Amino acid sequence: IISFLGNAKGEAPGGYLHVNKDFEIVGRWENSMGDIPFGYDFWYQPRHNVMISSEWAAPNTFMPGFDLEEVGHLKYGRRLHVWDFDKREPVQTMYLGEDGLLPLEVKFHHDPDSTHGFCCAALSSNVIHFWKGDDGVWQWEKIVDVENQLHPDWPIPLPGVMSALLVSMDDKYVYINNWLHGDMRQYDITDPHNPKLTGQVWMGGLLGKAPEVNGVKIAGGPQMFQLSLDGTRMYVTTSLFSTWDNQFYPEIRTQGGQMMMIDCDPVNGGMKINKDFMVDFGQEPNGPSRAHETRYPGGDCTSDIWL
Repeated sequence: IISFLGNAKGEAPGGYLHVNKDFEIVGRWENSMGDIPFGYDFWYQPRHNVMISSEWAAPNTFMPGFDLEEVGHLKYGRRLHVWDFDKREPVQTMYLGEDGLLPLEVKFHHDPDSTHGFCCAALSSNVIHFWKGDDGVWQWEKIVDVENQLHPDWPIPLPGVMSALLVSMDDKYVYINNWLHGDMRQYDITDPHNPKLTGQVWMGGLLGKAPEVNGVKIAGGPQMFQLSLDGTRMYVTTSLFSTWDNQFYPEIRTQGGQMMMIDCDPVNGGMKINKDFMVDFGQEPNGPSRAHETRYPGGDCTSDIWL
């Protein structure tokens, strides 16, 4: 299943493409989109016959760059959608309101019997926890709220822009980023209703707390990241989307992006930047280039799922 943000005209929603094991196009996956206005990420728990999808915006809205007024005009998402996975149609919508502006990445527990999952709301800079209630109705709550920070160049307090989230393979930690603030965080979610901050590191960002890492000036902030199966190695890149990069970090055009490594403690919690690792895509022969998604060839925490 491949999620699309829009159609050929750049209008939302885009729906889902179904391909077979040989990567041949079967057709549209969904039988109905219901009244879903936007799409973005999705994750599923087959044992519970459920898929949860999130919302970003129509390509025509986000591709030119970010305009705060368009949030108020309801051109950006603020809902999570519950799907009947077998019937391929939405059955419930969770309206997140101001606590869930731009809900992006969705992750369930890796435990296939669990219904607990998490989503990061980029503009609200919140972590949303959702689960299936005893009555069969899906519920949600805000469990992490990153406060906006004052910035001399911003007319309003600067949001963190929590654009990515992943759950460690043992379901003990959730990791999030704050792309504009410049920090990565690790929370212990042993009790998913009451997360505990157990690690934090800084790299780039607009708050000026870590303009350089390992002697390299960071053009951007922590954006996409991937964790090894054993929970010890996390790779972090700095580019979100080219027009948004150029808007918030104009120097990335000439400096390019970077990839850094964080050493994570999966037993006691904690994070620290690896001092011996740095990939500077600004120095690429055909660069300056930017780095976005990362994957482990042998499997990682967002490509492995148990049926």
